[in-house]
Amino acid sequence: MILSILHKMSDKSSIINEAQRYLAKGQIDKAIAELEKLIKEYPDGNSYNTVGDLYLKKGDKNNAVDSFHKAANLFLHEGFSLKALAIYKKILNVNPTHPEALFSLGELSEEKGLTTDAMKYYLAAAESLSKEGKKEKLIKVYEKVFSVSPTNIPLRNKVAEMYANEGLISEAVKQYFQIAMLYAEGGDIEKSIGYYQKVLNFQHLNREAILGINYLYERAGNIEKALEQIKEATTKFPQDIDIHLRYADLGIMMGRLNEAREGLRKVIELDPVNTKARRILGDVYVKEGDREKALTEYLPVLDEMIVEKKYDDAVKLLDSFKDVDPLDTRKRLISVYKQTGDQVQAANELISLGDLHTEMGMQKEALECYKEALVITPDNKMLKAKIVKLETELSPERISLKAEKTVDEAIIEADIFLRHGLYENVKNLLEAFRYKEPENIDLHLRLKSLYVDTDDKEQAVTECLIMDKLYKKAGDVIKSEQMIKEALKLYPEDPRLVGIAPPPVHEKEEVTVTPPEEPSIDDYKDEFARADLYSGKGLIDEARGILKRLQNLFPENEDIGHKLASLDQVIEAVEEKKREPVPAEGEISEAEIIQEPALEEEVLKVFGEFKKGIEKELEAEDYETHYNLGIAYSEMELTDDAIREFHISLKEPKRFIHSSNMLGICYMKKGLYSNAIDVLKNAIEKIEDRGESYWTMKYDLAEAYEKNGNTKEALDLYTEIYGWNSKFRTVSDKINQLRAISGVEQKKPKIKKDRVSYI
Repeated sequence: MILSILHKMSDKSSIINEAQRYLAKGQIDKAIAELEKLIKEYPDGNSYNTVGDLYLKKGDKNNAVDSFHKAANLFLHEGFSLKALAIYKKILNVNPTHPEALFSLGELSEEKGLTTDAMKYYLAAAESLSKEGKKEKLIKVYEKVFSVSPTNIPLRNKVAEMYANEGLISEAVKQYFQIAMLYAEGGDIEKSIGYYQKVLNFQHLNREAILGINYLYERAGNIEKALEQIKEATTKFPQDIDIHLRYADLGIMMGRLNEAREGLRKVIELDPVNTKARRILGDVYVKEGDREKALTEYLPVLDEMIVEKKYDDAVKLLDSFKDVDPLDTRKRLISVYKQTGDQVQAANELISLGDLHTEMGMQKEALECYKEALVITPDNKMLKAKIVKLETELSPERISLKAEKTVDEAIIEADIFLRHGLYENVKNLLEAFRYKEPENIDLHLRLKSLYVDTDDKEQAVTECLIMDKLYKKAGDVIKSEQMIKEALKLYPEDPRLVGIAPPPVHEKEEVTVTPPEEPSIDDYKDEFARADLYSGKGLIDEARGILKRLQNLFPENEDIGHKLASLDQVIEAVEEKKREPVPAEGEISEAEIIQEPALEEEVLKVFGEFKKGIEKELEAEDYETHYNLGIAYSEMELTDDAIREFHISLKEPKRFIHSSNMLGICYMKKGLYSNAIDVLKNAIEKIEDRGESYWTMKYDLAEAYEKNGNTKEALDLYTEIYGWNSKFRTVSDKINQLRAISGVEQKKPKIKKDRVSYI
């Protein structure tokens, strides 16, 4: 290696010696050629400088400057800034307007803190580039100029005009913006508006310039002018939420609340979950004295506060509206206090809510509140006295529940007996009403079903013939004919049917049906998620029903089979549990005291890091991923995280209904029943298709009402669901349970006319 180095040094020395011999003879070109051989092998700043001097000596300025420039770059790279500075000045001696040398001298001067020198060199470089027409390099130079002197308005104005003349409109606009902001910072509002106007002269729909002028009008105290200008802007930007919010803000400032409402309604139309607009609209209603409407608008704001864990703000808001809706606000306060772990305040609100129920004659609801409060404060003697008093008052009501049933009550109860195959109970229950209600079609439909199920053909035909007459009397020919068809099919030998011809078959238009596309299992991921949630909540039959439907669609899918097998294991475990001997009173089995193991601390830590990584990478507008994350968090019992994700995915119209449903279920898990009610009601109002998913969500809403203590609302919804499908889930049981609790007169459930097939 040492020999190699010595050899190279020998070559370098020989090249230099050869060049010097050529110079001594005055042969400059040959000397340059030798030195360029040297530079090619051993690039060096001093060598480039020497070559530059030789080119200059022979009068070749271009090659001289090129060599000097290379020398300066090498010196800079090696950290010899003073040598580089000297070389750049050498270039200027050859070409005083050389832009690269001027720019480099500017940078070196700026590094040394020589601001005046830096400005001088930058401006000289800019002038040179402008003459040469090099626009892109010119912009870079002026960026350096303004980094040195950012508040130089005359210079910015001059540069902006030059950009405009050169056709660089976007660069000119940037400078006018900067000048407008500098004047605004200095308090010169008029000049600031003037420069924003210059921006609009080039770009008449520049949103930032319009808003800039608007805020300056407000700052100058000219609110009227600001309102007039922003109103015009709403027509130019009809989809811009910020513009409409600004219009609303100014309307409130001017006391023109109608205009404020106009702007806010437009925002809510564009973004239904915009809580800022809801809050401001609530403020408007408060100013107008309409506190009920204000509370309605504040409810989504309240939900956001709870999601963001701003519990103090939520409590303050609810406290301020106790006089408007004393029941609902207290229920919400109880939920908030339970979330924060403030059991004392939760008990106080439960007692207050119980007192209100008592005043309103709602003793059962009051009793539930007092009992829940007693669990928190078991030593409260006054509370115990209230409970004893109410239980005494309610005892006669229990007796009255045994009063004679109405036909509607009997029909509901009969449906439950039919489902469980208790035919004798159904017969005893319904036949007592045959003579009391001879024209009740619902009653005869149930009797027909009973006789069909028990294979009593003669009685089934009797019911068909009765309903044939009742439908004819009602003018319903199609259903009348259907009864005759059913009778002939059930027992054609019945002598009462002799001579009765089958009803004519009604012709139908031929319809060409396009076969549907093969379903994809990816289209049913929401159904899978719902099945998992139902299974987790213990609703095994509902989960099984969903999975069975999916298995019919995708019989080859192994995952569905595994899930169904898992449900069977759960049912077997429950049945096994039922067969276990009941422990004596006071005994607690070991299984009962063993709690589900918590996740290990290390696992939680790793998962926490995973969540942070996801949140950093995930864009707010990626609603599909937010929805899927919500499903995942929900399945992992990370309910707070699931709620946050579903709140975000609500903003996607295609996911609004699914997100609302999942959000309602999460709120139910947390015991936030009022929140669940708000979310589910809002979603149901927007569902156009009245299919099974619509009624499923209605059932969830009814459960939320039931658990929130809104017995009447829950009962009304269950009754409506019963009218759609009396076999849906356990709706009949729910109706009976709630009727027993409330003691109110049951309304007749409306059976839809298309519940029986007449094809």
